[in-house]
Amino acid sequence: MEQRLSRRRRCRQKRSARSGLCKFLPDLKCKSLDGVRRQVKDQLRLVLPSAGFYKNSMRFYKRCTKPDRQEFLRISAAIGVGFLIMGVIGFVVKLMHIPIVNIIMD
Repeated sequence: MEQRLSRRRRCRQKRSARSGLCKFLPDLKCKSLDGVRRQVKDQLRLVLPSAGFYKNSMRFYKRCTKPDRQEFLRISAAIGVGFLIMGVIGFVVKLMHIPIVNIIMD
């Protein structure tokens, strides 16, 4: 029974070693990383996830397309209406603000 447990422990150690940094750095042997100080390992762990972010960003960039004329006009009209609404709201607030300030100051 104890032999089976020791075999399982060894298998788990091998799996965890392969799934760690060696997955990202296949050229390096895991044994060579054992002697590296903890600080260097932490720095590698910080740098390596950025590779996945770069891949996802490039995939997103390649899928983006330039809008056609109709889509551009629709977006421009929506933005124009938004600016107009925000301007009207600001103007109304300013108009209400002037009499209130005059009442308070007098």
